[in-house]
Amino acid sequence: MRECKKCKVEILDDVKICPLCNSVLEIIGENHGTSGYPDVKLVSKKLSFVVRLYSFLAIIIEAALIIVNYLTFQGIWWSAISGISILYFYITLGYSLKKNNGYQKVILIQIIGAVLLVIAADNIVGYRGWSVNYFLPGAVLLLNATIIVLMIVNASNWQSYMLMQILTVVTSLICILIWRIGIITRPILSFVALASSFCMLLGTLIFGGPKAEAELKRRFHV
Repeated sequence: MRECKKCKVEILDDVKICPLCNSVLEIIGENHGTSGYPDVKLVSKKLSFVVRLYSFLAIIIEAALIIVNYLTFQGIWWSAISGISILYFYITLGYSLKKNNGYQKVILIQIIGAVLLVIAADNIVGYRGWSVNYFLPGAVLLLNATIIVLMIVNASNWQSYMLMQILTVVTSLICILIWRIGIITRPILSFVALASSFCMLLGTLIFGGPKAEAELKRRFHV
């Protein structure tokens, strides 16, 4: 901070000449030239270092697991599962930290990635269908529970989660569709997921009133 002895005023701007009388300003107090804003570049560098460190350790660990799997091979390449898991955590970590996305998108990416990871693991160990019969609709139920918690915590902006509700309904309908074509062989959990998703969305539309209607118009421009 600088002061003009002639005008008897303090100047907060980083200037050396008084804007009133053009006199040379004198420095008062401590002025380190820092602003009140956080150093965004420093934070970004730290997050980038975390991602790079994870990548380095992940490559070393996965290489070791592949060697161990090769030396002790008994018919299953379990190292492929660990590799997919490491890749999943790398993607979610980078998406959450490096790209600075909203938490709703982060949650969706994590759940979608987890579903794909489990389906891949099911195929690696010999496909038995448990990934699509149980885990896929179970992920929909988990997302429904997450939405309810978010709506309670953020009650003043509950309508912002309607798009996620619509997504759970669409995903549940996809589960029913792949049951009809024979991929899902045990559809009970899929029907439970569809019923819970539909009831939650219907309840939001009925009890939401004008806020729900406004959110739909904002999202779909109708």
